[in-house]
Amino acid sequence: MTEDEIFEAIRSNAGPDVLPVASFEVVAEAEEAIGYPLPSLLRQLYLEVGNGGFGPRGGIIGVRGYDFWGSDIFADITESAVSFRTESYGRRAGMIQLLDWGCAIASVLDCRDPEGAMWGWDPNLCCLDHALFPQDITFASWLAESIGRDFADPFYDGYFEVSSQDEAVSAIGEEEESCMWLPPVWVKGRKAGVWERRHRSGC
Repeated sequence: MTEDEIFEAIRSNAGPDVLPVASFEVVAEAEEAIGYPLPSLLRQLYLEVGNGGFGPRGGIIGVRGYDFWGSDIFADITESAVSFRTESYGRRAGMIQLLDWGCAIASVLDCRDPEGAMWGWDPNLCCLDHALFPQDITFASWLAESIGRDFADPFYDGYFEVSSQDEAVSAIGEEEESCMWLPPVWVKGRKAGVWERRHRSGC
């Protein structure tokens, strides 16, 4: 789908929880806090569809003025941008928390990339060192995949399926001082299998 097609699909069926549109001023304020412009599609959605409340599970977080149950951690994307920018390790500077799945799991958007690379955040998998991982999918493609789907689990159906290899490596990480767990590798928004994860990581 093109970005225009994605926009029209979202606008025509934004869902019951979509909020009133954002103003140019608060969108600009968010971009200033991030330090980078929002992907053009997301910016257009905020300005012409709603200030959050659309997308997967109707849960995309908005800019300032967003007032919804969709995030237990940040009030809006501006707040997440400021928080990420001041983190000591700096891995999420230039990113925003776009969707809160609950249990501290989130979809994170990298605004340093004009196409908006999507990342996952899940500190429950292992440790904070491995909590952030790229998903190899752009914001537009990620949003297109959500159209007409319920997304029962975070990121995609079956996210919580864990292989015996994952469990074994995770157990090793718990016993050792340094974490030896292999973070998940994603290919076009899908979690790769154990063989492909090892192949890409060079193990």
